[in-house]
Amino acid sequence: MIELLSNLINGKRVLLLGFGKEGQATYELLKEIGSFSKLDIADINPQEHIKDCTVYSGAGYLDVIDDYDIAFKSPGVILPKNYKEYSCRITSQAEVFLQAYNRQVIGITGTKGKSTVSSLIYHVLSTNNIPSLFAGNIGKPVFEIVKDIKSDTIIVLELSCHQLDICEYSPALAVFLNLYEDHLDHYVTFENYARTKKNIYLHQHPLDMLYCDESVKPKKGEHASRVTTITKDDLPFNSFEAIRVDSLHGSHNLGNCAFVYIIAKTFGITDKEFVAALRTYEPLSHRLEHIGCKNGVDYYDDSISTTNESTISAIEAISNASTILLGGMDRRIDYTSLIKYISKSELSNVICMYESGKRIYDALQGYENLKPTLIYCNDLYEATEKAQEVTKAGTACILSPAAASYGAFKNFEERGDVFKKIIFG
Repeated sequence: MIELLSNLINGKRVLLLGFGKEGQATYELLKEIGSFSKLDIADINPQEHIKDCTVYSGAGYLDVIDDYDIAFKSPGVILPKNYKEYSCRITSQAEVFLQAYNRQVIGITGTKGKSTVSSLIYHVLSTNNIPSLFAGNIGKPVFEIVKDIKSDTIIVLELSCHQLDICEYSPALAVFLNLYEDHLDHYVTFENYARTKKNIYLHQHPLDMLYCDESVKPKKGEHASRVTTITKDDLPFNSFEAIRVDSLHGSHNLGNCAFVYIIAKTFGITDKEFVAALRTYEPLSHRLEHIGCKNGVDYYDDSISTTNESTISAIEAISNASTILLGGMDRRIDYTSLIKYISKSELSNVICMYESGKRIYDALQGYENLKPTLIYCNDLYEATEKAQEVTKAGTACILSPAAASYGAFKNFEERGDVFKKIIFG
C-alpha cells in the first residue's frame, strides 16, 4: 500500500478534496510518504488550516482541480461534473485501498443494513479469533488502518454510494444487500444512484464472490464473479427469540444475519459458534436502538432511517409500536409505499415534521377512516414532546424518520442523540 501510494503521488501536485475525517487521514499518510511535489487542500469550509499547504475554500473551492495532477476526493464532496471529465486524475481512499488489498476485503454495501451487517461480520469473525479489522463508512477511514494490516488480516469494509462512486476496483468478497430510493438530492435519478452501488461487483474477477439479495442480482453479462443469493431462510433458526438473542429485532435483521451466517461458514465457523457470537453482539446506536422506558412507554431510536422500507421494517419489528415520528430533509423520495402502509396500519399516532414530513402529512390527510391520529409538528423538539403526551403506557414510540437529517442536524447521529436527550435528559 505504501509503495503503491508513493508511486501514485511521486513528483505530483496533489489536492485533497474535502478535509474532514477522511481528508485528514489522507493528509497524514501522504505527508509521511512525502514523495509528492505539492500537497494542498480544497474544502468549502475547512475546520483546520494547515500551515504548509494552500487551502482553497468558499463557493469556488472546486475550481482549482485541474491545476493539480491527482486529487483524493472525500465522500461528502459533490463534483460539478463527472470525475472523468477533469484533466486531473481523481481518485479516492476506497479506490486506492481496494487496489492494494481487495483480496483481503469483505466489502458491504446496500441502501440499508450495511452498518449492521458490517459490524456483525466483524464481531463474529473477531469473536472466533479470525484476525480482522473494521473500517470504511462506519466512521474509520481506511488509511488509518494501513499499518495494522498483515498478510492474514481480513478487512471488513462498509462502503457507501459516495465511496463507491469513484472506484474502479471491487472487493474479492462483496455483499450487496438491497437498493432503494435514496440520495436523489445528489444523484438526481435512481439509475445514477444504482450505478454507484454496482461498483461493489463490476470490477470483480471470475474467482471472486458476490453475495446479494435476489432483488439486486446482476444481469447476465454484467459481472465476472460467482454470485449467490441470500435469504433469511438460509439461517439455522427462524427467530431471534428461538436462540435467545435480545439485541436484534425484526425480519429485516434476520435477513441481515443470513448474509453474516453464510460468510461465517466460509471461515469454518460452526452454527453453535455463530449463535454464541450473536448473543454477545451489541447493536450500533441509532439503528432501532431501544433507548429506554419512561412512564411505561418504550422508546426506540432509528434515526438512521432515510427510506420507506427502513421505516416500515422498524414498525413491523416492534410488536407494540403505536407512535412513529416521520420526516426530515426533503430528498425528493417517493413516499407512496410508506403512505399506503401507514394508511392501513394499526398505529395510534403518526407525528410528521420538517419538509418531507409535511408531504407525508398532506398525503395522509386525503385518506378517509385513517386509524392513526395524524399530527404535524415543526421540528423534532416539538414532535418528541407531543409523542410523550400521546403515547400510552405499554406501547412503543419510534423515531424512524424515512428522511435525511441534514438542514436541522449535522447527521443522523446528532438527530438520534437529541431525541434521547429530550426524553431522558
